Amino acid sequence: MAYKCREEIVGKRFLSVRSPTKLKVSKISEWEWRSGVVRAVSSRDTASVDFTALVEYEDVEWQKREWTRVHETYQEFLVEHTLVWTCRPVTDKESTPSPPLPALCFKPIVDKLGLGTTKKRVVQFLVDHDLAFVEEEDIRFYQEGDENRYDAGSPEAQKAVKAWVDYQDGQKILLTTPTVLVGLPSEGVPCRGHHAVVHSRHPVLQPHHQESDNYRRYGVGGAQ
Repeated sequence: MAYKCREEIVGKRFLSVRSPTKLKVSKISEWEWRSGVVRAVSSRDTASVDFTALVEYEDVEWQKREWTRVHETYQEFLVEHTLVWTCRPVTDKESTPSPPLPALCFKPIVDKLGLGTTKKRVVQFLVDHDLAFVEEEDIRFYQEGDENRYDAGSPEAQKAVKAWVDYQDGQKILLTTPTVLVGLPSEGVPCRGHHAVVHSRHPVLQPHHQESDNYRRYGVGGAQ
């Protein structure tokens, strides 16, 4: 069974490109890509010119996360779509391709350079976060149970696949069955830090929930 993608982008990884010069799609491997995690958004309307995201780059401290108007800031802003299997591109020094490895594929929110019109797709391998540019036909979407019957390449890769699936399932619980969270501890993420909180109330028909802060601060940073 194909794995259903989570529509909300908060908590997902992103790839971005920002350059003062004109870029060519034919030289995509030379672009200066930056990656990280979307921590909050201004709305669900990602097509709006006013759409703003709280981005946390993985190459800087989490305290330096910033609110960014993505349509004004980036030439390309891609958000994690789902898990796939693909091989690392063969280099001149390699005679045979690698086995299929788990990687994340992305969908564009900002695509000023026309990347979505090409047959090349950007993927980020799950374990080492290396980027690769592969043909669309060489991508196989993850299906439930793949980690049990498909060679993930290494114990680290198998562990990463399980962690990714568990995280998606956890997010589905938060969004679809909030009543089971009452009384359970969780970690809140306000703009100034991470807090441990306890779910105290959640009206089923409302899209938000109430938490009580137990004032214990976590010094957790970095991308998921």
